[in-house]
Amino acid sequence: MNGPTLTIKSLSCGYPGREVLSDLSLPPSRAGTITAVIGPNAAGKTTFLRAIAGLLPAKGNVLFGDRNLLSLPLADRAHFVTYMPQAIPHGVALTAIEAVTTALRITGAGRRASDADVHRDAARALDRLEIGHLALSPLDQLSGGQRQLVSLAQAMVRRPAILLLDEPTSALDPRHQIDVMSAVHEITRQDGMIVMVVLHDLNLTLTWADAAVLLSDGELAAAGTPYQAITPETLERVYRVRARIETCSEGRMHLIYDGKAA
Repeated sequence: MNGPTLTIKSLSCGYPGREVLSDLSLPPSRAGTITAVIGPNAAGKTTFLRAIAGLLPAKGNVLFGDRNLLSLPLADRAHFVTYMPQAIPHGVALTAIEAVTTALRITGAGRRASDADVHRDAARALDRLEIGHLALSPLDQLSGGQRQLVSLAQAMVRRPAILLLDEPTSALDPRHQIDVMSAVHEITRQDGMIVMVVLHDLNLTLTWADAAVLLSDGELAAAGTPYQAITPETLERVYRVRARIETCSEGRMHLIYDGKAA
C-alpha cells in the first residue's frame, strides 16, 4: 500500500537519570501494516511507544515520510499519531459513547462533523468491537477488559496515520483478543494506517503482525517478519525459554513452550 513510511533512526529516550532506549534504529514500517513490539518485561516497549507519541523526551529521528515527528510540538504530532495506553484512568465521568465521541471531536474531521455524524461513527466503533450494548454505561462501572475495548474504540475512531497500541489484549479473554486483533487488522488495511502494537502473546504476533520488533534491555534484539524475529534462538537468548514453532492442523504457525532455558 502506498503512503509515507515510519522510520526510526538512532532513537534514545527514558526518564530523568535513567536512559531506557539507546540509539535504537528499526526497519521502515509501511502504510497498511501492523508491527508487533515484543520483548520481556522492562525491555522498553511502552517507553518506545510513549517516545513516538511525544509523551517522553527523546533524541534521534522518528521520520514519517520527510517529517521528523520529534521536532513537532505535541499538538501538531497528534495530527499524525494516536497513542492508546494500557488502561483508561479511573474517575472519568463519561459513558462509553461519550468517551468515544469526545475522542473523535479532538480530530479535525470530528470538529467539522455534525453531532449526528459523530455519534454515528462512535457507535460504529463500539459495534465493531462488539461492545455497542455498553454505549450508555459509565466507564467506572465497566470491567478492566471492557474499559480496554472502549479505549481501543477511542483510538480507532480517530483514524490516525500512525496508531500506537500498548497491550490492547492484556485484560481480554481469548474471544475478545481475536475480536480486537481482527478489528485492528481490518482498519489497518482499510485506512492504510501504520500500527505499532505491544503484545506479550507471541502467538498473536505470529497470527496478526506483518513485522515484529524484539526489544531486550532497551536495545534491538531482532527485527523482520514475525518468523524472523521469533525463533528458538532469539527466544532462548532474550526470554530464557526453550520453545519451537510448529505448524498446526490448519496450516498456521504456533509457538510451543518446552520449558526454561538452561
